[in-house]
Amino acid sequence: MDKRRTRSRSNRRREKRFNWTILAKITLIIGFVFLATFFSLLNMGNSNIINNVYINGIPVSTLSTEDAKNKLEKVTKEKLEKEISIKFDGYEASILPAEIDFSYDLSSAIEEAYGLGRTGNIVTNNLKILSSFFKKTDIKAPIIYNSEKLDNIVENMSLELPDLVVEPTYYISNNELIITKGTEGNKLDKQATKEIIISSIDKENSFIELPISNTKPTLPDLAKIHDDIYTEPQNASIKKEPYSISVEKQGVDFAISVEEAQNLVNSSKENEIAIPLSFTPAEITVADLGEDIFANTITSSTTKYDSTNTNRATNLEIAVNKINGTVLAPGEIFSFNKVVGERSVKSGFKEAIIYVDGEMDYGLGGGICQISSNLYNTVLMANLEIVERKNHSMTVNYVPIGCDATVAYGSIDFKFKNSRSYPIKIVATINSGVITISICGVKEENEYSTDIIVETTQKENFETVYEHSSSIPKGTQVIKQTGKEGYKCSTYRVLYQNGKMISKDLLSTDTYKPQKEIIQTNK
Repeated sequence: MDKRRTRSRSNRRREKRFNWTILAKITLIIGFVFLATFFSLLNMGNSNIINNVYINGIPVSTLSTEDAKNKLEKVTKEKLEKEISIKFDGYEASILPAEIDFSYDLSSAIEEAYGLGRTGNIVTNNLKILSSFFKKTDIKAPIIYNSEKLDNIVENMSLELPDLVVEPTYYISNNELIITKGTEGNKLDKQATKEIIISSIDKENSFIELPISNTKPTLPDLAKIHDDIYTEPQNASIKKEPYSISVEKQGVDFAISVEEAQNLVNSSKENEIAIPLSFTPAEITVADLGEDIFANTITSSTTKYDSTNTNRATNLEIAVNKINGTVLAPGEIFSFNKVVGERSVKSGFKEAIIYVDGEMDYGLGGGICQISSNLYNTVLMANLEIVERKNHSMTVNYVPIGCDATVAYGSIDFKFKNSRSYPIKIVATINSGVITISICGVKEENEYSTDIIVETTQKENFETVYEHSSSIPKGTQVIKQTGKEGYKCSTYRVLYQNGKMISKDLLSTDTYKPQKEIIQTNK
């Protein structure tokens, strides 16, 4: 009997505990539902962003979407006006985010911020609202920029650095292939540089260090060079339907074996090595076919020069004569450095003015950038594809800003491709202070009229420097070097057909440093 009563009391206690547990759970559920309903109703009536929310580290909590937009635009405007400074061993440059069309997609970030605690179900929304009192949410606004402009800026930067590595180069002169081994020097990691530039826009420190390494040039690969220059002789031919043209080509080959050429380069202590070539002429030329396929001038460009400056004029004449008559088949690439060759005394080049570190100096072949720039403008107007082109460090007086093409043998080249359907010929003349370069060939069915538009984004005044000179009369001063303003600009090629604009393509984003004015005085 006692045992039965004990078991009964034990069961009642368990039932009571069970009832209390159920009651506690029901109370908790009711409380949670009440709290969830309260927060849902509170959030439904709240038109602002919830607590503890940031966009790009900027607090936007409890703001309306409009107020958040105004605040973010003000703060980001200051960031986008901040210059990114670059310095390396005497090299200085600066970049504004606007130069690469950099911006933040604030609208999508604000939309994401506003959606916190609103876009899920009732449970997830309430959990998000509750957690916002204790946990920070920082949303990164997506970035937008023009990758072409950034590529162009970094490419120019990689060519302007001091003591650049010079890779092996070659060109054909008379009956020889001239190979230069190159020299050790600095090389910029372009991809890493682009990433550093983008990431630095969000940082307080506006100074960046360039990822540069000292690099040895690669060894000349004679097998590859042989493959590049080797050409079978090709006879000219013309087909009427469909109309197509093949221009004659003379055969080109090493006069010695590839192994002998490689051994010659490897064993030579000289930086320049000559490999003998053999040539085989074509049996049939276009002239033999009785048709002049270069009778039409596709486009021309003219610049003027000082014919009394004999050294510079000589350099211009050599370069003009080198490129004159060059024929390019469809798809073929023209290289200014390969056609003109190294600027050396042996080739007849003279000392003339060049740009060095923001000042004028003298160098072999000075002035021939006028020929590459003149050719560049002709190529642009012919709507040919630009493969490689670099602007001068400072402005030049023979073409507008954004329309020049500098060259330096072994480091900076000007290249373009014959992107037309038929062969083209470069016709270059120089006489009495006038240089004219034309692209001649067969006119295509769909020809475009071309316009080059240059948009200046920044202008920088030049510095005036005074130097004492005892060679001028007392109390006088003489301008040793005229000052030039610096510029940043973007150049576009616009194509029209029947008066209607077909396309507007970015060609380059260029920076020109100011050239300081140097005044000599004798007080």
